[in-house]
Amino acid sequence: MKSTLLKSLQYLLLAAMAGLMVVFFFQTQIMDLDRHTAETQDILRLKQLDTLLEEEALKITSLQLSHYDNMVDLVVRINALTTRLKNPQGGVYGTIGPKMDGLIDNYSQLMKDKIDFIESIKSSMAIVRNTLNFIPTEIQRITSRSHNALEHQFHSMLATLLAQNINPSPQNLKKYNEAIADLKVLKSNPKTSLVSQANIKRILLHATTNMKANIDTITLFDSLTELKTRAAIEQIFVAHSDFAFERIKTADKYRLVLLTLSLLLFLGLGITLHNLNTARNAAQRTSQQFKDAVESINEGFAFFGNDGKLQFWNKTFEKLHEKCGDFLQTGISLGSFFKACSTSGTYVDYDTIDQNTAKMPNQSYTIKGANNTWMLASDSPMGDGGTACVRVDITDNKRAEAQMRNLSRAVEQSPASVIITDLDGVIEYVNPKFVEKTGYSAEEAIGQTPSIVKSGNRPAKDYKDLWTTIQAGNEWHGEFHNKRKDGSLFWEYASISPIKNETGETTHYLGIKEDITEQKETMAELLIAKEKAELANHAKTQFLANMSHELRTPLNAIIGFSEILKSQMFGPLGNSQYLDYSTDIHDSGNHLLGVINDILDISRIEIGTIEIREHPINLLALCLTCITMVQDHADHRKLTLKANISEQLPNIQGDAIRIKQIVLNLLTNAVKFTLAGGNVELKAFANDDQGITIQVIDTGIGIAPDQHDKIIEPFEQIGDIFSREHEGSGLGLYLVKSFITLHDGTFGIESELGKGSTFTFTLPAARVINTV
Repeated sequence: MKSTLLKSLQYLLLAAMAGLMVVFFFQTQIMDLDRHTAETQDILRLKQLDTLLEEEALKITSLQLSHYDNMVDLVVRINALTTRLKNPQGGVYGTIGPKMDGLIDNYSQLMKDKIDFIESIKSSMAIVRNTLNFIPTEIQRITSRSHNALEHQFHSMLATLLAQNINPSPQNLKKYNEAIADLKVLKSNPKTSLVSQANIKRILLHATTNMKANIDTITLFDSLTELKTRAAIEQIFVAHSDFAFERIKTADKYRLVLLTLSLLLFLGLGITLHNLNTARNAAQRTSQQFKDAVESINEGFAFFGNDGKLQFWNKTFEKLHEKCGDFLQTGISLGSFFKACSTSGTYVDYDTIDQNTAKMPNQSYTIKGANNTWMLASDSPMGDGGTACVRVDITDNKRAEAQMRNLSRAVEQSPASVIITDLDGVIEYVNPKFVEKTGYSAEEAIGQTPSIVKSGNRPAKDYKDLWTTIQAGNEWHGEFHNKRKDGSLFWEYASISPIKNETGETTHYLGIKEDITEQKETMAELLIAKEKAELANHAKTQFLANMSHELRTPLNAIIGFSEILKSQMFGPLGNSQYLDYSTDIHDSGNHLLGVINDILDISRIEIGTIEIREHPINLLALCLTCITMVQDHADHRKLTLKANISEQLPNIQGDAIRIKQIVLNLLTNAVKFTLAGGNVELKAFANDDQGITIQVIDTGIGIAPDQHDKIIEPFEQIGDIFSREHEGSGLGLYLVKSFITLHDGTFGIESELGKGSTFTFTLPAARVINTV
């Protein structure tokens, strides 16, 4: 009996031990909290990375992302976490159930679609950036050549375009459309030159491309936001949390069994207590890790318990709701919290929010606050009846969103042809303008090289230089004479530059081509007209030279015979009036001879046959001689003639006749155009550059500043009454400037009407041969 009892007790103990081991085994399997914690952290990281991915997408659309390092890193991390979750050995895929597997598969597909949309947005934004860079540069290039109404129209359009890009609004769009309409009217105006029409057409095309690219970006971004990846992650999180909570509940049941068995076995009790203590520590560690994870994320996070009361929140959530003040405290209900946010202006559209929270659980929605602030929000019910509230500040992204809508259209609507090739020159993208200009469809062009439009009129060396330039990482500019699909030829001005990734490595080449066929044709016509004008001018010069030679022979006879009559070489004329007539004939002949000599000098200058006879010149003596020669004329006009010539004036190397002609011409003009009682002064001195400066200063009638350039042109005179009272051919100052230029000197005029004039010419130090 006793043996049987002991045996039964032994079997009982063995059964208890076996039961204890079984319970302990299942408890250990169910209470694998570290693994659940790691899986929970992975899911939370996926949620955080999804938010960061959307933030990066918004930065792309707002042109704030100059490279895509963060984007690539986010995609890699998301794919790594997704792969880890789908691994049956270390993830949740295949370990919880088909529902969880389906949720993970759904999330994977949604994330793949989101990444594809982001890549498309990147492409559209590349077009936006290029056109925004091109339009101001092109306007600068166009308007730098002339200043007219076209410049104002261009800058007005550019201002409205930038305003609509930066701050989209119906008002800015209206102004932009008006500016575009004004340009179109100006382009259609028959009075607008062909070059201006081409420039307007080019700018219009770039602007409209800018707008189209922005629309494309908006469409892509709207499609991206419709992908509910956050909701998918939330569903995974909820499903995983439910699974973990169920396992914990099951573990609690086994704990009760374990405690019962521990009453029979002291050793089992000790083991059970040890396991319970271990599980409690793991639960505390998991809870703290969860709180640390929530605090570390960039999103605002708050949790309302199953009683609807606020239990905890992170610092980001507190910062986003700082206007709520003391209302953000433990124990406030979800409804009261929303009302407090509405009252403080943190949430403006409270009714909309209330509908969203009631009708769209697990769905993201936007909240508009005061001062045009925005938050992306979600209020997700938890398995235990609580609510997890997530808030993300998207104010900057919202402001940039409208701008990006406009920018995304830029490339597609560009007025210039845009081509993107790989490193081998194989075309990967062409815009509609390329299709329009070449006749090749996008499908026909993609996969080909740009040589499909090659006409063969450009040497191979030029293409080699092009490739050398862009492969070195530099931008190439030049012209192409290309051939369309129909065989017709056209001219293009091209800018080809490398596209570099975030590490500075060239990945593609970008070509922007502008049709300059009309400009080329216009230039050809201008060259023909220029050649005709030059031929006509040469014929005029030759005619003047021939006529001057023909006139000199009879004129010399007239001057000679009038000199004989004037000197009464063969006896008295008998009447003093004959003597006066002969004097007038002699003076008029000399004047006409001077004009003819001036014309001959001009013809020699224009055809390049005039010669400078170089020899040493005593400049001091030459200046004094010129003063003496005009002294009588000055006295006759009751003028004071002064000579302010340095006694240390050095000798120079040059043509004495031409230098004397320069000084006499300037002195004669000064005497001629100075009223009685005025002063005329000749100054000559060595300047600071070791050269010679000669000035003729008068107190005469002066010359208007807008006439300074005109009076040094041949046959030009000032058109006032006073100057027309004095004889002159209008050749003097032109010859003065020409003779000074032949001596490597400079000539300048300082004068104002009624304030006199100063004529200055300098001779370089190279012509000084000694110091007196």
